[in-house]
Amino acid sequence: MISSYGIEWQPLVPLWMIYTILGFALISLLSLFFLKSKGGELRAFFLVIVALFLSNPNLHKEISEALPELVLAIVDNSPSMNYGGRKSQAANALTSLHEQVNQRSDLILKTIQINGDAENGTKLFDDIYLTAEEKERLAGIVIISDGQIHDIPNTLEGTQFPQNIPFHLFLAGDPDKGDRRIVIEQAPAFGIIDQKTELTFRVIDENINETDTPATVTLRKNGDVIAEFQTPINQTITHELTLENRGEATFDITAETLGNEITPINNQAVFTANGVRDRLKVLLISGEPHPGERAWRNILKEDPSVDLIHFTILRHPSKQDGTPIRELSLIAFPIHELFEVKLADFDLIIFDQYQRQGFLPSHYLTNIVRYVKQGGALLEVGGPGYATPASLYNTALGSILPAEPLGKVSEQAFQPLITQLGFRHPVTARLPQANLSKDEKPRWGRWFRQVETDTLGGSTLMTGNGQLPLLILDHYEAGRVAQMTSDHIWLWGRNIEGGGPQTELIRRLVHWLMKEPELEEETLRAQLKDQQLTITRQSMSEKEVTLTITSPSGKITETVLRADTHGYASTRLEATEPGLYTINDNIHTVVAQQALSGPEHERVRADPTPLASIITTSKGGTYPLKDLTPKLRLVRGKGTLTGKEWAGLQAQRAEKLIGSTRHPLLPPWVFLSLLLFTAFGAWYREGR
Repeated sequence: MISSYGIEWQPLVPLWMIYTILGFALISLLSLFFLKSKGGELRAFFLVIVALFLSNPNLHKEISEALPELVLAIVDNSPSMNYGGRKSQAANALTSLHEQVNQRSDLILKTIQINGDAENGTKLFDDIYLTAEEKERLAGIVIISDGQIHDIPNTLEGTQFPQNIPFHLFLAGDPDKGDRRIVIEQAPAFGIIDQKTELTFRVIDENINETDTPATVTLRKNGDVIAEFQTPINQTITHELTLENRGEATFDITAETLGNEITPINNQAVFTANGVRDRLKVLLISGEPHPGERAWRNILKEDPSVDLIHFTILRHPSKQDGTPIRELSLIAFPIHELFEVKLADFDLIIFDQYQRQGFLPSHYLTNIVRYVKQGGALLEVGGPGYATPASLYNTALGSILPAEPLGKVSEQAFQPLITQLGFRHPVTARLPQANLSKDEKPRWGRWFRQVETDTLGGSTLMTGNGQLPLLILDHYEAGRVAQMTSDHIWLWGRNIEGGGPQTELIRRLVHWLMKEPELEEETLRAQLKDQQLTITRQSMSEKEVTLTITSPSGKITETVLRADTHGYASTRLEATEPGLYTINDNIHTVVAQQALSGPEHERVRADPTPLASIITTSKGGTYPLKDLTPKLRLVRGKGTLTGKEWAGLQAQRAEKLIGSTRHPLLPPWVFLSLLLFTAFGAWYREGR
């Protein structure tokens, strides 16, 4: 128990009355010196006693007890503490602190857990709140962490923490252990197809002596290795990338792991880049004017990214009517430039009701075959001319066209039907107003003409009159070929008998020919979000497929997918490990990354440097937990607060009031006696 005494004033009258009485006392005292009046000092003493009595002084006694000193332990539970047994070290250190405090009555321990997150890092100084009582009792702060704190202020002024207490860092992890990490300085968000773009990165070795040894770096695209090379350490490296296809591509770059590294998880970085086409170049050649010619032209011209070159054969060369040549020629047909010099620049060539008329020599058609083999795209829309001897099938193009004409043209009305294979192909799957089964009728209008053909290859997605092939798609070496055996798709655009999805079908068809990723028949995609791995697969096959998922730690999981009637299948799996997941279906390999960006994974080395200035200013110390857990020592007064095996606490000597009493300083009879004595003395003095 601690007792303290004091005097409290509890006036019985307003203060101005007491001040007035004291004023008269002062006047009486002055009269003694200036007027030589007898008894002036006794009258002044009388008035002072009256003022003192009216002020009512009390003797105040307070009884308090000493409060135990508060020790604040801040435990870092952020993601970087998962490496190298740091959480185990932190738990052992916290247990030791509890044991030490429990053995003493003059200390009490308060524990605060800070979790942090990968994106924003570990916030210690911004997220902790202390009450006024805690600040008064706080004797020291122990931070149990790997040192990776990301909101460290320059000074403690303006924070929740007092400036006169020591900060001690109990360092989890091994500060002598090194780590390698890869940092992407600049990655392309998009790239123009077939044009080079640049990736810049650095491989950083922290606390590693062998920094002169180059690192082997592997670069992969969608799970496939595209480059492997050696790079110097701690230098900015520029590597050229080329995107071959439109759409999103996932790249991951990995540096080889060191033998004694903290973790290989930050040796890898992932980024995505979107391939975009600068301009789509389409060559449309119409064999003769017809009602559907403008349908192709208008749809292609609606897309601002398409550069369309359109030629229509207005006059057969065999026609002779005596008209001068200069009046017939609107523009010279640049055959040599289009089919010899600039052919490879086109993304798509469309023959619309074209037949052999002597305009294109046979070797130019051979050039088109070579163009398709090397990755080009060809669309042939057949009119009645495709069934004649002048058909394109009877040229060099016949080797790549999948539909063989039977020499007849059917002019019976029919409704185009989606085939069983068409239900699964992205070009025709889920077309508006389409039939949902082979026995169901679609809700679109009829067509009235079709060239009768037999398919020699490819995939028949739509049929017409008498189940004859209507839309056939085929892969030819590196290129693609599509055929439509009717020229009446324009009827849908004119809303004949309710019309149909003309624009959507043409758009899908053209984009498939130009290898748009969303229209590929066989695709595998993976997305990681909120620790959920979503895998989707598009396939033309009805068979079950076994997926192999490899986690960042190397754990292999298998799951079975079966596509629905539209060729689509999906599954969702938990993915709690941070890092890169690889998914394979025996055809494709894709990757997905559990987010590792942010300060918690950029630097994982146990490092006291970020907190060094705060610790030095507060006279605290740093203690690696790999060596020992220091003892707590309470220091009273000024002195050293650190030792080799102990951490000092600055005693605050906070107290708690448990009782108080008040008694009059002098009893009333004492005041009365003094008043009578001074009054009698003044009368006696003045009477002499």
